[in-house]
Amino acid sequence: MINSKTFEQKFNDSFLLIREAGFLINNDLPGIRQHNGSTTLDFFNQKIVLSDLGVNAIGSESLTVALKYLFCQYLQKCTDKACESSNRLVTIREFSDSGPLYSSFTSNTGKILETTFSGSIDRLKHRCLSLGGIIMENPSYDLSVRFKALSRIPVILNFNDVDELMPASAVFLFHDNADSYLDLECLTIICTWLTGQLIG
Repeated sequence: MINSKTFEQKFNDSFLLIREAGFLINNDLPGIRQHNGSTTLDFFNQKIVLSDLGVNAIGSESLTVALKYLFCQYLQKCTDKACESSNRLVTIREFSDSGPLYSSFTSNTGKILETTFSGSIDRLKHRCLSLGGIIMENPSYDLSVRFKALSRIPVILNFNDVDELMPASAVFLFHDNADSYLDLECLTIICTWLTGQLIG
C-alpha cells in the first residue's frame, strides 16, 4: 500500500535518521563515497550529496522532496551485502503490492514515452545516451537501454517504435531485488523522473 504520509513527512523522518547516524554507511559500497561528514552517491549522470546542509545535486537544479526521500531511503537500506537476485527483469506490476501504483505509473511514464517518441526512435536514443544510458542488443525491441539509476538499481527501458501493425510501446524493467533497496513508490519515482528527463 502507498504510505499515507506526505513525501515531506517521510523525507524529514528519513533525513533525521541518517543525519543522526552521521551520514555514515559502509564506505566500500560502489557508487557511494563519504568525505568530511557527507555522503555522495551517483544518480544516473548526477552527483547527489547528503550532509547537514540537506540533500542536493552538484551543479544541477534543485531536487524535489520525493527525490530527496528516495536518496535517504536508499542509504538506509543499503547494507554491506547485496540482496539476492535471480537477475530476472520485472515490471513494477510484478512486484508484490504494486496494484495501487501501477495504473498511474503507466500513465506517467510508458504512455508519455510512446506518444512523445512514436516515429522518433533516433531522438529517443540520443536522449538516452545523454543520460548515461548503455544501448543493449535485444532482438525483441527496436531500442533497449540500460541506465544505472543507483549503484544497486539498474533500470532498463525497452521501446518498440510504431509500425504498420502496432503502435509504439515502452516498458521499464528492474531486477527482481530492486524492492529490497527502495519501496515501490520510490521505484516509480525513478521512472517518472527519467521520463521527464527524456522528454525534456
